[in-house]
Amino acid sequence: MDSVNLAATGGFAEIISFVGNFLVLLIVAGAFFFFALRAGRAAFITLVMSLYAGFALFTLFPYTKLLSGDSAMTVFVANSIVFGVLTFFPYVLLRRVSTSGNIHIPGLFLAGLSFLAAGLLLAIGYHVLSLSAAIPLTPSLSALFAPDSYFFWWFAAPLVGIFLTAR
Repeated sequence: MDSVNLAATGGFAEIISFVGNFLVLLIVAGAFFFFALRAGRAAFITLVMSLYAGFALFTLFPYTKLLSGDSAMTVFVANSIVFGVLTFFPYVLLRRVSTSGNIHIPGLFLAGLSFLAAGLLLAIGYHVLSLSAAIPLTPSLSALFAPDSYFFWWFAAPLVGIFLTAR
């Protein structure tokens, strides 16, 4: 009986450890998933596309040197606000231009796309917005987002996911 109790307790501890390591990724993915359910799948795909446009505009933004501050948190918040504004305007524009046709993506694929979009947002935060200086990531998330070569794959993954789910 003790071995069963130890196995159950150990398994639960491993699950809690896993969830704790990836909590940020799971929360952002959940937010994207509920946004997609609430606003619609077309709005979700428009949001993912506007993240790409916001990233492009942010990398070309000429006043990033003026966004320096006393602490890493100040720099991260300033960069995040500018990135959010530069993502919001393409979202509004793409939402007006895009057709509001019925896009049918099954729930499991929608959850996968939400995970990939969350990964994209965290990769942008980690590599571009100085998220790691403000909020240290867990070693597990750092292993997923720290290598520069992984940035490309996180950047390409939502596009591949949309391509595979769109008919």
